[in-house]
This record gives sequence, structure tokens and C-alpha cells, in this order.
Amino acid sequence: MPSQNRITVNFPSKSLYSDLKKLAQKKELTLSGLIQKIVIASLRSDVTDTFFLEELRADISPESADKKDRNLTHILHSTVMQKSKTPLSDNLVTLNAKSFVLGNYQYESPVLDFERYSRVGSLGDKISSALKKLVRDSLREYVISKVPNIIGQLGGAPDIIHLFVRKLEVKYYRDGDISWHFNILPELHVLPLFINDAMNSRLDFLQIRFKQFKDVAVNGWDKSKYERLILIDNASTSRSGGYFVGASLYKLDYMTDEYKDFHCISIDNDTGLKCVNCMVHIHHRDVKFKRILKPLAL
Repeated sequence: MPSQNRITVNFPSKSLYSDLKKLAQKKELTLSGLIQKIVIASLRSDVTDTFFLEELRADISPESADKKDRNLTHILHSTVMQKSKTPLSDNLVTLNAKSFVLGNYQYESPVLDFERYSRVGSLGDKISSALKKLVRDSLREYVISKVPNIIGQLGGAPDIIHLFVRKLEVKYYRDGDISWHFNILPELHVLPLFINDAMNSRLDFLQIRFKQFKDVAVNGWDKSKYERLILIDNASTSRSGGYFVGASLYKLDYMTDEYKDFHCISIDNDTGLKCVNCMVHIHHRDVKFKRILKPLAL
């Protein structure tokens, strides 16, 4: 008869299960015996239990803290793919994260639409949040249309690409009784990724989020899901927040996960058409609106 004190645990990944089996062998315990000791040590707070858990962490992550940090953040600066199994330097493809300034983009809004959205916000000739969202949505489509051009300057086609609108200056003016014109100059931070590199990094690039620094400091994050959060440098110009990526407790499966809110962009490369999963990030704190006088006709 099965024990009434038995429970079944499904681990979230094969890599975590494999790590636990290796730890059990090293400690000369059965896998169930190791799990039992981990649970008991986690619930108690004496010195022996704390030392036992620290030993396990050191065994499973023998790298120094500095080296571990470098390994985690390296992919935020460059991503590498091996073209074939031959270990030659020219067999590696390296794509670097970089800044990218798109040309001026122009958006036009009929006067009636502008007035309708302005009345919603009771802002007069100032722009309401609803109209600002329309401008951002229009810009998002524009950026997506430029993805093939952006990838063409990277030196290769990644599997995933994140495009952060890190700085956006929007100047707008009224053209008589016809329309409002918006001149938009977007500055991007481009983060290309190869899937194998992303999987090995343990960083959750499918769940990048903009967070306030204060919120992260006070409320933290989901520690059952992420070991820590890492700020993506240069992705935002905001002084109060930025884009964070979570460092998972286990290896992630980018092959079967759902690419929600990503756009599949078809890119023609050496092996034919390739789908590049693209996400555009625009946060209102990186967008500045400024009303100007209508430019004089030349």
C-alpha cells in the first residue's frame, strides 16, 4: 500500500531534474532523500540547515559570482551561433546589440479625431492619452516595417529580435482646419538573439517588462520563477525605470514556448526564408511630445 505521507513532484524542466540527480549522487543520497532534506532545511532556520543549502548551491553553481554575472549578461551585448559542428573561429556568427536611429516618421491625424480625443481628456489643444496611444501604435507598425532593414545591418538574421524605442521625440503642429501633423524621430536599442544562446543563458527573453526601479526595490519579483532580475542597459532613457529580464531558476525551452505578442518577420537569408520573432517595446516614459509652429513653406 502506498504511503499516506508520499507526494509526487513534477519538475519544470529536465535540466533541473538532472541537476538534482547529480546532487543526490554526490551526497550519497537517494533522490527522494535529497528532496526530503531540502524541504526540511528550507522550513527550519538553524545553522546546519543553512550550511547544507549553501553547499548545494555551490555544488550546482560552482562559478564565482563575478563570472556568473558575466555569463548571464554577456548575451545582452552579443549573441553567438555556430554555423556547423566544425570548431573554427570563422564558423561562428556573432550579432551585437546596438543603437539604431530610424529616419523621420510622419503621422497625420484629422482635426476631428484630434478634437474628439482631446475632449475625452479635457486637454484643449494638448494631446490626450488616447491620441498618444494612437501615435505610439502607428509608430510600432512603422518600426515593424523597418525590421528587414535593421536586420540587414546586423550582419545576420537572429531567431529573436527585441526593438526598444529608447528615445522618442514627437513634434506636432496644426495644418489649418485639415489635420494635425506629427514628426517623429525614434531612436532604438536593438537586441538580437539566437535561440540556442538564449536557452543556455537562462534569461527569459519572452517576458521582458518595463518596471519602476522603486517597485523592484520595494516589491521585488516572483522568486519562485526567477533567481533575479537584470536591467537591460541602454533600452530606455527613463530615470525612474527600465526594461528587466528575469534570470530563470532552470533552463528555458525557447523551441516550444508560445511567442505571444511577437511578430513573425520573414527574412531571406542564405538558407532561404526565415521567420524572425520580433517584439517592439514602447513605454510612455521614453516618449516626449512637443507642440511647434507650422513650418514655413519653402
